[in-house]
Amino acid sequence: MEAPRRGGNDTLVDLAYRSIRRDIIEEVLPAGEKINLPLLCQRYGVSPTPIKQALNRLMMERLVEGIPRKGYRVRRVHWREIDELFELRMMMELYFAPQVAQAVSCSTLLQKKLEENLRENMELVETFSSPEEYFRTYELDQQFHELYITASGSQTALQMYRQLNTHTYAAYLFGKQPRGKTVEGIEEHQDMYRAMREGDAEALRQQVKRHNENARTKIQMVLKLHDLT
Repeated sequence: MEAPRRGGNDTLVDLAYRSIRRDIIEEVLPAGEKINLPLLCQRYGVSPTPIKQALNRLMMERLVEGIPRKGYRVRRVHWREIDELFELRMMMELYFAPQVAQAVSCSTLLQKKLEENLRENMELVETFSSPEEYFRTYELDQQFHELYITASGSQTALQMYRQLNTHTYAAYLFGKQPRGKTVEGIEEHQDMYRAMREGDAEALRQQVKRHNENARTKIQMVLKLHDLT
């Protein structure tokens, strides 16, 4: 493998983080496999310190887990865990639907941010080809939901929502979910946004339920097909 190149404001930790995440997405580092630190240093051409810092960052995202006194390994994702996280996410989004609908219908700034998010994601999903571009679609997906919670006006809720990290599953779907399914998810975001823009809390609640249930069904199908549950 060609050593990762620095660009812009990238640090060695950023480069190591993206490289390891890419290898997890492409299953170069399979779920459940112990991570060989010296091998990663050689593979990416960097020292152990940025590799360890990158692994700690990936632990926060639940892609990597620590093995007591033995190092790290790639986490296996379990459907039960995903199901519980989605249940909590839907509870929060349904609870705040009235506040979100009112806020977005009155705020041109929130409308602009949500519209930019939807436009960029739809453009990207039609052309993405690399793991990094693919993962950007899920970063935009997560950003949409965080903007939703931001519109509730509760900073505590936003912090709790981020800690759920329900988009961890995205790393396990690369190359397994048809592009059209990702497009469907963005179209469901568009439906949610229309309800927000119109200030229709009940319509928003219905769209939130639909989106979360469809997402859980798609993820469950992929994970079961690839024996990751």
